[in-house]
Amino acid sequence: MTVNHDESDPVSGQPALNARGPYAVVGFACRHLSVSSLVTLLLGVLATAVSAAGSWIPSLWGDEAASVLSAQRSLPSLFRMLGSVDAVHGTYYLFLHFWVQAFGASPFSVRFPSAIAVGVAVAGIVVLGSRLAGNRVGVISGIVAVFLPRITDMGEEARGYAMCTAGVVWLTVLLVQIVSLERPKRRLWLVYCIGLAACGYLFLFSLLIVVAHAVIVLGTRQRAVLRSWVRATLGSVVLAGAVIGFGIHEGGQIAFLATRDNTNIHTLLVTQWFGNDLMALVAWTLIITAIAVWAIGVYRTHRDPGEPSALRDSRARRPALVPLAATWLLGPPAILLAVNSVHAVYSSRYLSFAAPAAALLIGWLLARVRPQIVAIPLLALVVASSSISYLAQRTPFAKNNSDWSQIADTIKANSEPGEGILFDEGTRPSRAPRLALRTYPSAFTGLMDVALKAPWYDTTNWHDSVYPSPAIAARIGSMKTLWLVEYRLPGTQAGTYDRSILSSLGFVIVAEYPQHSSVVLKLTRR
Repeated sequence: MTVNHDESDPVSGQPALNARGPYAVVGFACRHLSVSSLVTLLLGVLATAVSAAGSWIPSLWGDEAASVLSAQRSLPSLFRMLGSVDAVHGTYYLFLHFWVQAFGASPFSVRFPSAIAVGVAVAGIVVLGSRLAGNRVGVISGIVAVFLPRITDMGEEARGYAMCTAGVVWLTVLLVQIVSLERPKRRLWLVYCIGLAACGYLFLFSLLIVVAHAVIVLGTRQRAVLRSWVRATLGSVVLAGAVIGFGIHEGGQIAFLATRDNTNIHTLLVTQWFGNDLMALVAWTLIITAIAVWAIGVYRTHRDPGEPSALRDSRARRPALVPLAATWLLGPPAILLAVNSVHAVYSSRYLSFAAPAAALLIGWLLARVRPQIVAIPLLALVVASSSISYLAQRTPFAKNNSDWSQIADTIKANSEPGEGILFDEGTRPSRAPRLALRTYPSAFTGLMDVALKAPWYDTTNWHDSVYPSPAIAARIGSMKTLWLVEYRLPGTQAGTYDRSILSSLGFVIVAEYPQHSSVVLKLTRR
């Protein structure tokens, strides 16, 4: 197996064209653009279909509950909440508010926008790869992205990471287009400025893409381009000032990250983008090889005194895919790790917007493998190893061991209207069993929520306000049957709820329904 360093046109990065006249050029361009656009569209649709398939299977979990419950608030209630928590997700919540009004809040419905966003992102990856290194690179990168575990994961989750990723990809396409022009118009820089700020509003940490964009701009070696980019970037920071300010103000919301081991080697090298050990091994091997091959090619180019200066200059002006993608992949994590050493901010999901860079590096290398037939099994290996994580992502308890759907099914099948229900309130908020009631409400129709003091939409966060255990007795009254849902990790015993209060009222356990990470108990009064 060999690797071809460059067989594309040196200026455009596209395959060379032997045209016999202007009409032949126009005809070829039309056919070329039509085929390229069709492939881009097909891969985008395929990515949406792959991410959407089976997305209804996993139970909703804590972060998704935050999205769904925030989206179901009235707008005044939502804005009031954002002043206290989750301002960095406010733009996504606002979008989801209108989406839920139109299409409902089923697991498939609230996750489908992310699948659409993944399709948009993959289409952008194809365009970006094609623009920088030729159509073969673009298409292969797109295929890799369709199945890349981090991308298929965010494509089935009701959070804003997929939309943020799509925005970052297309913003990068725009910047490549801008720097390719001899005299970019100011309105293009204005669009870039607004687009970068918009990415920040979708998710604050996506602003770190400027590290990779600096590679594009500095590669042009043009001071005018650098000045315009700096002005546009600073302008976007000003425009995003509100979300930056709220993010700093509400930074204590992610203080729990200090208690998590989010920066271990397995998380950084495997979980972050590749999902499983085999895929991580394959991907990192290809990525490191791509960077090495590119570096060797650059070294040989600078060592070749016979290369025409015009060709050398054209290479310098053209944005290079490998340094761009490598900085995109590694730069934001490095910055977050540095900040994390002072203040806990690191979570692998926060860096989802960097996943396209991995697809581009892998696609760039596979497009250069010779003979080409060797690239097919390598691409198949990438897809096959990715499928391990893909299938695991679409199991009932895939998301943080959440079993809320199972709880809802059990309650719906066994309860009767007029009975009461209590929940274990001693867990951390994102794992609270009562969120099963809020995310699958139809299963609890007719039951009395005994401990409820105020629903989530009347609070300044996305949690219900509940009465303390001593106040429960008076609220139970003459009720004959109660359901109690307790959190219980697999292989452990439930015991955080004070059942002595219920025993003192004459309630005894008459049925027990073990779930994946909880237990549902039926109690009746003696």
